[in-house]
Amino acid sequence: MSILHNPYKGDYDHAPEMDKRGRFRDRFFYKGDIYVLPFGETEKKKTYLPCVVYGILMFAALVVQGLLNQTSSRTIWVVLPYFFQFLPVLFFFIGIVEYLGATPRMTRRQYDKGVGRMHFCGVAVIVLAAISALCEVIYLILRRGQYDVRLELIYLALHLPVIIIACLFARYYNKYFSGISVESGK
Repeated sequence: MSILHNPYKGDYDHAPEMDKRGRFRDRFFYKGDIYVLPFGETEKKKTYLPCVVYGILMFAALVVQGLLNQTSSRTIWVVLPYFFQFLPVLFFFIGIVEYLGATPRMTRRQYDKGVGRMHFCGVAVIVLAAISALCEVIYLILRRGQYDVRLELIYLALHLPVIIIACLFARYYNKYFSGISVESGK
């Protein structure tokens, strides 16, 4: 039994064939599901830039949020959720790079590592921003009067741009990528 889990191992098969020298070789081929974009290659190229812009905007909103030096930034259970928001944004950029290399007819692996990763990371940014805002609200309640209210409320309000940008990406995703059809290869 293998320790490693490969979710794509059932998507490939092989058949023996004879080469020119009379030796048998295995020829591997894809037999899994094909994800077909609802548009062609030229329209696909037009979707790169908006995805990159949404990623840059999410990253910039997080950086601006972190530039504020409020009292709660010295509390680990407020800072950690903020830092964890950067992970899905960085994975979002990896998804964009994977999507860039895919064709309009994608294998399951290409879909999962490109379009699927961007979608999942957009949702993760919304969830982590909400958790970070909730930690800030709990901090405000527990440490009543021990902080500068103006800075803390500005920090709390700066969670909104991150959530709004991720929600705008979700709308964009629904508009362009929700029409992806799946052709069963099995």
